[in-house]
Amino acid sequence: MIKIIGTGHILQKSVNEVRETILAIKPDFVAVELDRKRYEILKENNFELNFEQVYSHYSASDLFSSPAGIIQYLLANIQREFGKKLNVFPGSEMKEAILCAKEINANIILIDRNIDVTMNRILNLPLNEKINMLTLSPKMTKDIDFEDGINSILDTKNLEKITNIMKKFPKFYKGLVEERDAYMAMNLYSLQSRFPYANIVAIVGAGHNEGIEKFLNKLNKKVTDVDINAINKVEKISQLSHFTNILFALILIFALIFLKLRFR
Repeated sequence: MIKIIGTGHILQKSVNEVRETILAIKPDFVAVELDRKRYEILKENNFELNFEQVYSHYSASDLFSSPAGIIQYLLANIQREFGKKLNVFPGSEMKEAILCAKEINANIILIDRNIDVTMNRILNLPLNEKINMLTLSPKMTKDIDFEDGINSILDTKNLEKITNIMKKFPKFYKGLVEERDAYMAMNLYSLQSRFPYANIVAIVGAGHNEGIEKFLNKLNKKVTDVDINAINKVEKISQLSHFTNILFALILIFALIFLKLRFR
């Protein structure tokens, strides 16, 4: 049995739900939306490291030597701005899942794709899509309803709106969401195939829940196959793409400024 919990990376209620579910089910495996790189940083610090401190383990040259590093850094800051309002560090529910798994002696499974591969896929967007993201995203996000505070981000209607916004940029959506949905679903399917009688609890971001379940259903029905090698391929980035990726990073800079102003 696979139980998938869709969480908000900066919501205390998600941290609580993760702990309650894992301790209630006592699964054989706890799968988390982490890759080896992020997990090892936590492990090196005995899992006492706050996720917002993860980036302090990278030198400035690592973070700012490429558009990918800049974007990763800005993404962390955007999540941190949300988290400060709720006193919850980004990714706290993943850390909680790991600690709970250790409490019940469950096996921890890392199911997410390497973050460097994901950033590579995102940065290979066609120029027109990057321009559209730069010009259209601020207008589209106005439709998201924050009347009940940031906790409302997990409301079904808001999740649908966010998904629909991202689908306006198909290559971006494919690299950030759809391919990772397929990658994580394949990892869960492989685990289930090897241990058919095991109980598995998977902790993933709410935006991945539906997609993972869709791919799992297709895999179980043998109507699709996921080519791990294809979605794990690092593509060469052209010089033009390097230039346009700087503009792409500006989107997140403006988003960070917007969030600071909106939620201060």
